[in-house]
Amino acid sequence: MRSKRKIALPRVKNPRRLINWAQNALILLLVAGAVVLAAGPSGFGVGTELRPEGAFAREEYVSPEYGAAAEPMCIVVTPEEGVHDAALYSSRDLSDAYRAYSAALAEALGSAGEPVEVDAAAWERAISSSGVYFDYYTDCQLSSFAIWLGSEMTSSAAAHTARRLCLALEDGSVALYYMRARRGTWYRCDTELNYTELAGRVAECGPDGASFAFEHDGKYEGVDPYWVIASGQTEVRTIAGEDSVSGSAERIMEAFGMNSMLAQDYYEADGTQVCLEGGATLRLGAAGTLRFTRSSLPERSVVLSPSDAVELTRGILEETVGLESGVAALRLSSIYCTDPERGDYVLRYDYAVDGLTVSIQGRECAAEFRISGGTVYSADMICRAYSYTGGAERPLPASLTATLVAADGGGEPRLAYIDTFGAVRADWIVL
Repeated sequence: MRSKRKIALPRVKNPRRLINWAQNALILLLVAGAVVLAAGPSGFGVGTELRPEGAFAREEYVSPEYGAAAEPMCIVVTPEEGVHDAALYSSRDLSDAYRAYSAALAEALGSAGEPVEVDAAAWERAISSSGVYFDYYTDCQLSSFAIWLGSEMTSSAAAHTARRLCLALEDGSVALYYMRARRGTWYRCDTELNYTELAGRVAECGPDGASFAFEHDGKYEGVDPYWVIASGQTEVRTIAGEDSVSGSAERIMEAFGMNSMLAQDYYEADGTQVCLEGGATLRLGAAGTLRFTRSSLPERSVVLSPSDAVELTRGILEETVGLESGVAALRLSSIYCTDPERGDYVLRYDYAVDGLTVSIQGRECAAEFRISGGTVYSADMICRAYSYTGGAERPLPASLTATLVAADGGGEPRLAYIDTFGAVRADWIVL
């Protein structure tokens, strides 16, 4: 057995000089800390001022508070009409593609002109021709996407929601297209994005045979026309899952604004710990479930923007479910504003591992929050930790899946990890 290597420390010849040096270093650290605190955190959070960022020539930037929420689950680069290179089902490929094009998207959103409604044919020409296509799997306001990317929108398109966007290279300019899935409409905005620089990056891309379902001339009738069909056999890593009660009860109570010093708690027959404080109830299940309810809301309330609602709930997730999630990240899967005047929202999050979302048996999502007037009054979560096993899985090829889905009535196929608690496997689900 190799013996531990010993490190010889130099002798201190003058102890007083060492003490003076340490005191000076401490003073410098305190001053530096004060400067950092005075400057405040970067990006945009609840109660902070938005500091616009954005220039395609600058280093790519994504606000650290919103990293996971701002990352798409599919990016398709099209160097020429009908020829695509898709990044999906791989966190590394998605991260590389997003680093290459996130700043372009930020500037396009920030400089977008007034939206003009177009038809499906115009949208399909845009995503099939030269440019970059983004699919977030999540409907969000364009203004939120812009904020998460460090930009700010001024056109009326800011209030529109979309999950699919496209930067289209058209006649020496770059246009922003997006699809409002909830309304079934498509829009186009002029942008001030530099055509030459984006075109140069797109031209460097090597096609991989990916395609959109609508490009197959009706072969996959009923399948979501804008679903991206990866070519060949897709291989993903095998993972395992286990229950993970994240953190102590005191820390979890603090995340929900409960005072652990004043709380009373007891245990139910199944091992669930129930904590009560000031009209709030927190239930910590032995199987990793967390349920929080508040019986009343503060008289004074604030109306949160969608971005603020995401920031509020993501902060709670990071202090609870996200503490021991293993290789998984928690990402926003949906956000709905149920009452704009009161600022009522329902937000859902799912685990994602290596570019695939995790579908947990018996649950619609990994975490659901209900907010009213800036206050979380209900939350339902499940704590799971995921790890790589070292193996690989090869689910059905996307083209064969499209054929089966079309024969079964259609829908949007999505490759996901299916967590049955006893095992986790990669398989197709249909939305």
